[in-house]
Amino acid sequence: MSGREAPIYQRGKYWLNHYKRKDGSLRSENFYVFWYDPAARRRCSASTGTANEELARRNLDQRYLADRGEAAAFCETCGQPLASASGYLLTDAMADYNLEWGVNQVSGDTIASRLNHVVAFLDAEQALGAKGRFGHATTCAVACSKPFVTAFRAWSRKQPVVWKNGKGEITKSRPRSPAATEAAIAQLIAALNHAADADPPRIDKRPIFKPLPAAQVQRTRRTRIGVEDLAKMLTYAAEPNVQRESLHAFLVASICTIARPGAVVDINVSPEREQWWPGAAQIDLNPRGRAQNKKHRALLPVLPLLDAWLREELAIYQSLSPDAREGRGWLVNYFGRGIQDVDRAWNTMLINLDMPQVKEMRPYVLRHSLATLVRNRGATRWDLEGFMGHRSGSQTEVYAIGEYPTVVTALEAIISDLEALAPGALRRNRAGTDQPYAFEGGEKMSP
Repeated sequence: MSGREAPIYQRGKYWLNHYKRKDGSLRSENFYVFWYDPAARRRCSASTGTANEELARRNLDQRYLADRGEAAAFCETCGQPLASASGYLLTDAMADYNLEWGVNQVSGDTIASRLNHVVAFLDAEQALGAKGRFGHATTCAVACSKPFVTAFRAWSRKQPVVWKNGKGEITKSRPRSPAATEAAIAQLIAALNHAADADPPRIDKRPIFKPLPAAQVQRTRRTRIGVEDLAKMLTYAAEPNVQRESLHAFLVASICTIARPGAVVDINVSPEREQWWPGAAQIDLNPRGRAQNKKHRALLPVLPLLDAWLREELAIYQSLSPDAREGRGWLVNYFGRGIQDVDRAWNTMLINLDMPQVKEMRPYVLRHSLATLVRNRGATRWDLEGFMGHRSGSQTEVYAIGEYPTVVTALEAIISDLEALAPGALRRNRAGTDQPYAFEGGEKMSP
């Protein structure tokens, strides 16, 4: 409609803005979706129910996709399915992908961040005016071409990675790594393929490019920590009368599983998860209902140390009334509730232990370091690959569960050394630290 102010966001006939009175004041802090109804010959509106712009945009996207006459997969004239990469905007493809797939994933924030980086490139090109080759009107057909990804790659590598506070002010920045650029390109490819795979398809083209191989853009992680540093971390985390239980559990579970941080914080003793139960010889890092992905989660032998921690957590879980068990049972928890990561506690630990506060000292360093330690203590490549989930189980291993004896032996020796360096720090409760950690049956862990 002529005379209305520029919308904050628009798709098809729908646009996003604040609802204002004639004097310019806001009727509500919430955003509204507006559209013109030609049959009624008037402007219509609906509140998004939120003052958060990102959530409001998502609300508009949902309304747009639900409208057969507006969705890009259908012809506006005849309503028949239409798949044309030249008629479907890249911004729409990314918004639809994020709405229909990204927001439902655990990594939803990461997906949105990578797609926003592509949007920032379009914004930068748009700001160049006639000098820009791309912009908000870039179609999926153009985005599927090599010139587009070449231009994006050149622009992206010059953009720093920034952190902002609640006011939107940049508080920290660092140069963007080539790997971060390629991760955004991989997300772009996923969005375009999502449009091509839709039912009915929204575009008739697919990207003709791929991200550069990880070996070409990722730096080799060189930082490792030894048994002595692990002992210091355990001693710090196990300090009595200090709220460090989540960090303590994270360290112990990481040592016993060599798992990725995300898999460690996802360990739960609830029977519905079917990850572990008392007496089970294995723990399944992939809980019931979770589909395996490229970061394969393995079925691992339960070391006696981990078994003791799991039993204690299960005892707490079973002591609760059935109604109170919802959302409980996490091995790594904060006052009983699950957490996404231990980053804040980890950062504080590095400061207190005077350890380097660098990127390679993030919690992931445990996995790299433990893999190095067990390999140097005789673990075979085949066992280590299976234990770490780098080798997906074959059909044979569906029947024959791996025991990974060389990895288990190496971990037992490492745990024994940790007990000697930090007596009692491996226990959930440090009472009785005069006795070393023992396996079931009372036998001391073999060196």
